Amino acid sequence: MSASNRSAGIPAPPPAAVDATPGLLARLPELARGRAIVIDHFASRRCGVTIGDLRVRFGTDLGDTETADLRPLGGVAVRAEAELLSLLDGAELRLAGPAFVPRLALDLRRPEAWLDFLHSHPHSRR
Repeated sequence: MSASNRSAGIPAPPPAAVDATPGLLARLPELARGRAIVIDHFASRRCGVTIGDLRVRFGTDLGDTETADLRPLGGVAVRAEAELLSLLDGAELRLAGPAFVPRLALDLRRPEAWLDFLHSHPHSRR
């Protein structure tokens, strides 16, 4: 963004962190049915080890969790847990599961960063 746009009060565009496979991109408005895509995580710590997974779904309220709006995909709003933004750079959404019950999945460009994230955020989170 240019300095003149910033001084004019024009907000910076949301980060272009997440993409989608071409097949999913075309179907997103139909699948979303007016709901946003929400990306967050859960983690569980037991015996000194933290395990967890990324969650991607439509329209789930994250309550008090700090979120950030990402670039919309196919006209569908995308929100992510703010702590995850550095992991999502270059990530790609795709459909997973059986065709009769598809679900969203997320492929990270650097999956090893997820392990680093869990190590540096060792608290349980549901």
